[in-house]
Amino acid sequence: MSTAVEKKLGVYICSGCSIGQAMDVDSLAEEAKSLPGVTTVKTSGAFCLEDVEEIKKDLLSQDVDTVVVAACSPRVNRAVFRFPDTPVRRVNLREQVAWSHPANDEATQEMASDAVKMGVAAAKLMEKPTPFTEAHERTA
Repeated sequence: MSTAVEKKLGVYICSGCSIGQAMDVDSLAEEAKSLPGVTTVKTSGAFCLEDVEEIKKDLLSQDVDTVVVAACSPRVNRAVFRFPDTPVRRVNLREQVAWSHPANDEATQEMASDAVKMGVAAAKLMEKPTPFTEAHERTA
């Protein structure tokens, strides 16, 4: 029998960089609220700027212990979305959905919804990051 602790997932959906013009971000947020394990859902025009403080507040208050950021590519803003001892799953809504599919199309909205659901599912399986350490020779 598993004694795994239930994760408290926070889903943070960005509407900036044309994401909000290509899909209904509020609808995505409502869907995310209904997903098992999700305790917090917030939207913002720019989580990569000052609104990243919202994520940090949720982590400090212990309302969230695993973060899902649905925004831009995981290849950008790496340092912004790096939180000590916290698993972070990035969902690429900008390049893989908003910028590459017809805006406000039903299929585009479904693709965004599926991406968020897959991000949440993957985040549930993530472990806390552990630093890589190697033994070093201390004698000369």
